[in-house]
Amino acid sequence: MYANTRKMNILLCIILLFRHILHVFAYSEEPKCYTSCDYQILKTVIQLEQKLNNMELIVQKQQDVINKLSTEHGAVYVRWGRNICPDGSSLVYNGYTAGKHYNKKGSGGDTICLPSNPSWSNYTGKSSPKGLIYGTEIDLKDPSGIFPYSVNEQDMPCVVCRSQRSAILMVPAQNNCFSGWHVEYTGYLMAGMDDRLGSYNHICMDSQPEFIPNGSGNNNQHILYLVQAQCGSLPCPPYVQGRELACVVCSK
Repeated sequence: MYANTRKMNILLCIILLFRHILHVFAYSEEPKCYTSCDYQILKTVIQLEQKLNNMELIVQKQQDVINKLSTEHGAVYVRWGRNICPDGSSLVYNGYTAGKHYNKKGSGGDTICLPSNPSWSNYTGKSSPKGLIYGTEIDLKDPSGIFPYSVNEQDMPCVVCRSQRSAILMVPAQNNCFSGWHVEYTGYLMAGMDDRLGSYNHICMDSQPEFIPNGSGNNNQHILYLVQAQCGSLPCPPYVQGRELACVVCSK
């Protein structure tokens, strides 16, 4: 008799558990227990349900973070010769194109974008053996027909931009991006003069450069020149002897 009663109570508890679940989903309220079933079992189910709800909230928050991170990807690049970023890219900082002296062997070999508002840590200001960095000017005798206006001996600004796309590529000897890539800006390949000591890296100077105000003096420090193709190991065609190379900065 006791065994049968126990089985009935278990069966009633199972029925009430299902009833409780149905009430939670349908009415969001806890049903009353009308039998003498083990209330501890029902309490445990309710606690498990609350833990499940908490876990769902945690998972949703994690998914929100993942979604946010996936939409905040991007890459940075320098737009040489301009003060503003192209449409679709945001400003990181603007400044001055700078590098080593055009006719000296030492200091860094790269052209960099110095911020327009420098901040200083410890310094001496003494003229002792150190690396030196200079502002940049273009040497290009007029009329060249390369740029739409005179750029000779003009000092060059620069701007660091952040693209919403995750990959950035500067393509030399191209004036358009490959299929699937987005044009950030087009320009001309520039570097140091071939017969000078101070060699430095190639950069893509914007095809419509701006100038630093009052920067037209012939300072002859970090000087940029157009880069021309030279036949030999470089096959001609497709390249042409002495022809200046275009460039394009692409994102994807």
